[in-house]
Amino acid sequence: MNSRGIIAAAYATTMALAGFLLFQVQPVLAKFILPWFGGSATTWIVCMLFFQVALLAGYAHAYAVTLPFKVPTQAKVQVAILALSLVLLPITPAEGWKPADASDPTWRIVLLLAACVGIPYMALATTSPLLSRWLARIAPDLDPARFFAASNLGSFVGLLSYPFLFERVMSSEQQTILWSWAYGAYAILFAICAWLAISQKGDETAPAVNKTAGDQTKGDQLTLWIVYSMLGSILLLATTNAITQWSAVIPFLWIAPLSLYLLTFVIAFGHQRFYNRVWFGVIFLALSVAANWSSSPDSGREMIIQLTLQCATMFFGCMICHAEMVRLQPEPARLPKFYLAISFGGALGGIFVALIAPVVLRDYFEHPLVLLAIGLLAVVLIARDAGVSRSHRPIAAGLASLVLVGATAGAVNNELSPEYELIERVRNFYGVVKISQEDEDDTKKHQILITQAGVEQGSQWQNKAIKLKPLCAFDEESGAGIAMTNHVKRRSGNPDAPLRVGIIGLGAGMLAAMGKDGDVIRYYEINPAVSDLTRRYFTFLQEGKAKSDVLLGDGRLVLERQLRDKQPQQFDVLVIDAFRGAAPPMHLMTKEAFEIYQQHLALGGIIAINFEINTFEMAPLHRGMAKLLGQEVRWFETRERDEDGCREPISWALYTKDKVLFELPNVKKLASEWRDKDTSSGIVWTDASSNLMSILNWSSK
Repeated sequence: MNSRGIIAAAYATTMALAGFLLFQVQPVLAKFILPWFGGSATTWIVCMLFFQVALLAGYAHAYAVTLPFKVPTQAKVQVAILALSLVLLPITPAEGWKPADASDPTWRIVLLLAACVGIPYMALATTSPLLSRWLARIAPDLDPARFFAASNLGSFVGLLSYPFLFERVMSSEQQTILWSWAYGAYAILFAICAWLAISQKGDETAPAVNKTAGDQTKGDQLTLWIVYSMLGSILLLATTNAITQWSAVIPFLWIAPLSLYLLTFVIAFGHQRFYNRVWFGVIFLALSVAANWSSSPDSGREMIIQLTLQCATMFFGCMICHAEMVRLQPEPARLPKFYLAISFGGALGGIFVALIAPVVLRDYFEHPLVLLAIGLLAVVLIARDAGVSRSHRPIAAGLASLVLVGATAGAVNNELSPEYELIERVRNFYGVVKISQEDEDDTKKHQILITQAGVEQGSQWQNKAIKLKPLCAFDEESGAGIAMTNHVKRRSGNPDAPLRVGIIGLGAGMLAAMGKDGDVIRYYEINPAVSDLTRRYFTFLQEGKAKSDVLLGDGRLVLERQLRDKQPQQFDVLVIDAFRGAAPPMHLMTKEAFEIYQQHLALGGIIAINFEINTFEMAPLHRGMAKLLGQEVRWFETRERDEDGCREPISWALYTKDKVLFELPNVKKLASEWRDKDTSSGIVWTDASSNLMSILNWSSK
């Protein structure tokens, strides 16, 4: 291999590995610390904000170091920084970073990430802009866009391999150690590239071939670089928010859109010939119409279709933004500034979605708004594209505008014509909570409902005669109802014996209606807005016979703190009802979580877990956990009864050492025995190793 080939191989490998490590570390660390901070989506959001800012800082450093220093000095400075960063390895977070209380953990997460991976991440972020600049000196005939595409391809592989490979076969601690070794290998490769940059003769001001760059005689297109990057970033994050409104909140559903987002960079920088303004614009507009007119999926199959539709819309929209941005790419001497602008635009998009939109927008309106903005851009590009004759441009623009109007009308229709009449809506750090009503004119069917993350989380009849009657998911025949009415205390000659009941997840507070005089019911709720709205619109807590209270904070963290304070709650029944959409709360379903639950249970205690079975099959996980705990587990499904407002069956799993419970005739007849036909080995999750793919329901049932 000649010297040119060695340079190309070394630089391409280094940039690809840097891209891989940049995006692999995001899910690795987010997954590692997730149980420490409540397991909510907010932990991932804070992580994403940190990595966006760190990426921007890395690009800013690369830009700043190229201004006063020549290439040899730049190389020596960067190698010194890498040597310093190696001292900080491994990146495994220390136990001391676990929160000591339930206060807002945002800055603790930021400081944790900065301490563990801040300097290595910033060093990785400088790779593409610095190496591209050095290539211009030692191999000006090589197209730097191809090397940037290699970096993005590495990022794409790093992200997509995580849920399908690394998460499946390695614990979180093993992942951080392997990443640290890979970072050491990257440092060696970068040092080789630096040596090549220093040892090879070259002209600091030599022009380079840039096959993807557009007309460079007009100077920097700084504003357009930032705007295109910002629109792509907003579309990525807004699409992710839209998906998680009707689907599971899991890392995979963040990784899938982000991987496609990175793929658009790979194509835009490395394969511009695949991009056609007219075709990409038309396809994006058509997909936008379908996306804005679509409704929430009602089945697993519909969910897959919706996920595909939303991701396809995002892909074509980001392709338009990134391909147009690359057409304005400058010569290599100004690439650090170009990369800095791209990073700055991406950070602006993240700031808008994560910080500004929750304050200024009542709902996730940033999604239809960014679709509208990119749609307008597509119309303008189609109208002026050189491939459309001047006489036909008005026709093309008119047709595209009609499609755009259709997409906008779909978004407006979905907002103005909800399934239920909206009463109040609150958006905060944890998402959007809605209060709505159904059948206001029918006194027998009139209900008030609470919805969060696109999922109904409880309701109450407004007819005074049945106002305290819970829906079937929480009545006496539900799993929670069976646990409360058939507890050993109430089978011992006193059906009204008082119980202590703990419930993680407030919703409308319907289980309070099941309480009797003397009962104590304690709710654990992470979202303050839910607590406020429930007390204002629902009366289960106030009018129920039991003494009820609500503790704010993540249920597991509060239970941990109570144990540290030597305050075991001695619950007779502990209900886990904190599922969001179709996803199990992973940090609430690990061995460590169940060990906490056990310490809060009284003798004869029962754990009742509400879970979804359409997308994920939880039975193997429940079987494995029950075996580990030495307990019995049984399944109970509510019956579908339209007259009682029970439109969809709800599934429950009951854990207990009280074997007599499941032999009671009235309990046995309600059990779903079909789940016991499959006696395959169970699954046990831990905080260090839990994989949602292990319970994915691949059947069509």
